[in-house]
Amino acid sequence: MSIRLYEEMVARAKHFLNVSEYDVSAGRYDIALFHLEQSVQLALKAYLLKVFGDFPKIHSLKDLIDLSENNCLKKLAEDLWYIIDILEDAYIGARYLIRRLW
Repeated sequence: MSIRLYEEMVARAKHFLNVSEYDVSAGRYDIALFHLEQSVQLALKAYLLKVFGDFPKIHSLKDLIDLSENNCLKKLAEDLWYIIDILEDAYIGARYLIRRLW
């Protein structure tokens, strides 16, 4: 495992979280959800890198959680499935379906 890559991924995940919080304060809720999804995705990939030494080049939070083999994460995702769905929809919507709220 590359410690440097892991640390960079964690730093970027934190950055996306901070950007998401800023987006909320600016009333950009759609972009805030996208940035939050990016934060979670990077954090999950960093976790996979740390535990397994690599991570797949996929974007689905559900798939990344399944690959984690972490029962706590799996239980959390099972209980809060609707949040995972919202975040995945925000990712797809922000990248491929530009939405306007007016």
